[in-house]
Amino acid sequence: MAKRRLSKQQKKRIQKAQDAVPSHSQNHSDGLVISHRGGVILVETPDMHLIECKLKSNLGVIVCGDQVVCEDTGNDAFRVVAIKPRENLLQRMDGSGKIRSIAANLSQLMICLAVKPEPNLFLLDQYLLSAEQQNINPLIILNKLDLLSAPEEDPYRLKSIYQPMGYTVVFTSAIFGQNFDQLKSLFDHQTTVLSGVSGVGKSSITRALLPDIDIKIAEISEANEEGRHTTRTSRLYHLPNNGHLIDTPGIRGFNPLIDTSQPLSTGFRDISALADRCRFSNCKHVNEPGCAVVDAVSAGEIFEIRYQHYLKLLDRQ
Repeated sequence: MAKRRLSKQQKKRIQKAQDAVPSHSQNHSDGLVISHRGGVILVETPDMHLIECKLKSNLGVIVCGDQVVCEDTGNDAFRVVAIKPRENLLQRMDGSGKIRSIAANLSQLMICLAVKPEPNLFLLDQYLLSAEQQNINPLIILNKLDLLSAPEEDPYRLKSIYQPMGYTVVFTSAIFGQNFDQLKSLFDHQTTVLSGVSGVGKSSITRALLPDIDIKIAEISEANEEGRHTTRTSRLYHLPNNGHLIDTPGIRGFNPLIDTSQPLSTGFRDISALADRCRFSNCKHVNEPGCAVVDAVSAGEIFEIRYQHYLKLLDRQ
């Protein structure tokens, strides 16, 4: 059943009701959403206890990473009565054009790619766009180096394309622990969502980070070299050094929820860096005269593949 859309007036009433909830009262307490599945929300209280909560009607979407207020309704029953203001909310559009929320209050988006299935750079650029527009720091991970037929310094040109723009790129093998100390250190003091299509090894990375947690891992399909969805629901895990990891279900495509209030170019570091040099302040960097971006593409200062991905997303707006 499709979710009912709320009017602006209804949203205001809901927000007013949330603001009125006293989190310091005897029956109310703050909490962190650890998972949400089948109408049951698992919330961690400040004293590290886990409680199962129901959701008060008309609160809207709730996701891992949300800070909430819970009410003790008696008989060991609890419900979430308010969602605290978010720092950010990572969202995507599904195949039917509906908005799907992924996680909230993130400091990092770790984009996991793999040698098999071969990285889709258009998908990668969509992840990066979403991260940039939500002020989430993105990291690029290439997993399964053990599947390379021969050692390569820069498979798929990930370092040559993305490191000059300031993106962190790490090559690893979760199975053999290659460069894993470097990878683990990136989680320290961060709230990170681990994203990527099925089969890239997110569950293997999560299991290597959390060896005491039972994480299911599926085999890669020989037909299309894509894995089955082993993570059925998003889940937040605590890591050493005040790190937090949110593991999300694998998705075969990622259509970003683009913020149309700002130019698309703001989600492309290489294009945004040159936008101020264009002749016109509202330049879309397509065929306008005096466009510094188009000139940079022609001169090889911006990778052609990145520019084509920008144009493809621009056509969708």
